Amino acid sequence: MFPICVHLRSSAAHIRERFFGSLLLALALLLTACISPQESGVKVIVGAKLGAIDYSVVVIAAGKFQAVGTQAATPVPKGSETIRGLGMTIEPLPGGPPIESGQSADLILRGATETRTMHHGEWK
Repeated sequence: MFPICVHLRSSAAHIRERFFGSLLLALALLLTACISPQESGVKVIVGAKLGAIDYSVVVIAAGKFQAVGTQAATPVPKGSETIRGLGMTIEPLPGGPPIESGQSADLILRGATETRTMHHGEWK
């Protein structure tokens, strides 16, 4: 009778571990989905030089500049896709609008070895 009781406890513990493990995995996936940058659609360039600002933050959403400023004064939205711009320079596209809130997000991000172009908030 004693070995049966040990086996029952062992099975119950195994079931409990699998249940809680699955529950934790499901919660982790749910939380990840809630803060996914792909779903938020917000892009942020952090640390690049922009005009007179050495360490800027440029927030882009819905194809427009939402916020432009210094790292100290411009918050980075949670769940945004963040691009590290340290050592890079942000410039408006030639003939494009200025880089300021409300304008179409058209820019060039230049670094020593890389140049990226954005048009209406999408990287090209």
